[in-house]
Amino acid sequence: MKKALVIILSILSFASCNKINNIYNTRQNFPNKVGYQWTYRLINSNIDSIDTVEVEIVGQGTLPNGDSANIWKYTYKYSFMTYIDSVWVSSINNDVRFYDSDNPCSTCPNQMPFERLRYVLPLSVGKSWYTTAPYGDTTKVLDQENVSVPMGTFTNVFRLSKFRGPVTNSWTTDTIYFKEHIGLVKFRQAEYSLGPVIGNGIWELIGYNFGQ
Repeated sequence: MKKALVIILSILSFASCNKINNIYNTRQNFPNKVGYQWTYRLINSNIDSIDTVEVEIVGQGTLPNGDSANIWKYTYKYSFMTYIDSVWVSSINNDVRFYDSDNPCSTCPNQMPFERLRYVLPLSVGKSWYTTAPYGDTTKVLDQENVSVPMGTFTNVFRLSKFRGPVTNSWTTDTIYFKEHIGLVKFRQAEYSLGPVIGNGIWELIGYNFGQ
């Protein structure tokens, strides 16, 4: 009887692992599909508050260079206001790029918008790259570690640093915690553009919905 129980449990465990692996296999290494959603707790030490950031992929479009991109909507819910932002995200041959939603040059219809962030996949410790943004915009994969957030504990999470500037009281010193197939699980945003940028603080994943 005990032997039969062990066999049954082994089968169930194997089936469960296969189900998880199948989900990962069918999901992009960098998840970027319309309908995907993430929710983060935002801790802002400067104003001693805990707020939320909701991220949802809401549509598709075409960049000025002809590349297709998905539209990511960011909803920052503070106790005193709600702020909505959006970016365009293209993913081509494991090169993922985040662009501003608006073209800063209204008289240059074919000019690409500002590139905020880039991932060059697959990630590996020690790997680094640059964006097209000026003033030394550099991202580097520092290490892998276990990360605990309200959603739970994630293993083998890549920790990345992103630096830009400083120039004219503007700079970026972000720390990104990226889990393959899940995306951003934690984020330390420290960005200034003539003053603090919306979203500064520590983001921690509360939950996500990939429709599965």
